[in-house]
Amino acid sequence: MGLRKKNKSTPSGEKTPRKTLPSTFIGRQLSRFKLGMSYLTLAMSSITAVMTTKEAYGSIQIETILLILVPIALIGTIALGYALDRLDISTQDQRKSNEMTHRFLLTSDVKNQEFQLLQTNILLQALQAMKDKQDIDIEGLMGSYQKYLAKWQSPGLASSK
Repeated sequence: MGLRKKNKSTPSGEKTPRKTLPSTFIGRQLSRFKLGMSYLTLAMSSITAVMTTKEAYGSIQIETILLILVPIALIGTIALGYALDRLDISTQDQRKSNEMTHRFLLTSDVKNQEFQLLQTNILLQALQAMKDKQDIDIEGLMGSYQKYLAKWQSPGLASSK
């Protein structure tokens, strides 16, 4: 019924210990779970890329992208994941995991994340303007970029101006 066996009593009345799962089995299951999450991330990124492409270029048929390109990307990823699993290539992943476990969040991490958000915001505003058939507000976009620059300017550079 389950993975564990029931405790059996010995003739002397002592109970035998339960059989537990080996750590290698649990490690493999966690690795497969992580691989599955990677596939989910890939699928969500593919959907985002397809929708962004469709928004930017209205003449592209979404059915063509969904029926041809997305399955090729997913099959290629599954084949690559299978090959890496069969070859047991996990050292780089373990190194990265160890590095991230013992790493502190730096100011540069926050700065890079904020810049990526700024880029995404600028792209979405530009796509919205294209969709509404309006001119792109370059001054507004440059204003948000200038705010970013002013926020992250080095104190030594600010005093020399």
